Amino acid sequence: MSYGDPAAQQWGRPPPRRSGGRSLRRVLIAVLVLVVLLIAADRVGDVVAQKVAATALRQSQHLGSEPDVDIGGFPFLTQFARGRYDHITVTAADVPVGDDDVRLTLSRLRVVLDDLTVSRDFADYHAEHATAVGTIGYAQLSDALRVDVSYAGHGRIRARKQITVFGQTFTPTITAAPVLTNGALSFAKAQVNGLGDLAAPVSQVLSQVFDVAVPLRNIPFDVDVQRLSMAPDGLRIDLVGSDVTYHRENG
Repeated sequence: MSYGDPAAQQWGRPPPRRSGGRSLRRVLIAVLVLVVLLIAADRVGDVVAQKVAATALRQSQHLGSEPDVDIGGFPFLTQFARGRYDHITVTAADVPVGDDDVRLTLSRLRVVLDDLTVSRDFADYHAEHATAVGTIGYAQLSDALRVDVSYAGHGRIRARKQITVFGQTFTPTITAAPVLTNGALSFAKAQVNGLGDLAAPVSQVLSQVFDVAVPLRNIPFDVDVQRLSMAPDGLRIDLVGSDVTYHRENG
């Protein structure tokens, strides 16, 4: 029995090998390498653009620090080429709101901008729609009200204030329900506990702890307050905006 190519055996040469499989593998490897390089370039471009966008938005919105920016959609490079983006999410910390009389700090503001047109240098933005969630931590609310407050449950917050009446010192508890009134954060249904027989004479004085309205104005990104809710970690405000435009200021 003989094996292989008789002619090759006759002249002492090995049978020829087929190169088609090896060539196909080389093509597949080249394509795979190209895809990996394109994905890497896309991700690097995305990271760089997010940094540039953060700097521009800090300037245009007068933020105290650069926000975190996440450019959504894939691939990034095709969106960059068109100047159109599906959505961009911006998260900023320690955002001041209010006015000169009463200032309040949002511990966190998260804004989602949808259907955007953005300039190549990320200096100009136009978003068809914006939704946002702001968080007012109880520490920030305490600073604004100048009294320590905490979550009391059932849609109420709690404050403790030390007072002295007829030579006796008390630390009563005052609770109230945060509400939205004409675009301002205010408080309703104040209740005083822990005064015993002295409740009637001084409850009106203690209720003044919550007799304040904090204007929720000058919020960045041109979003307006729609709803207020409460959680153990702070007050949550839901905001919306439409047809919003931002421009980075020079300098």
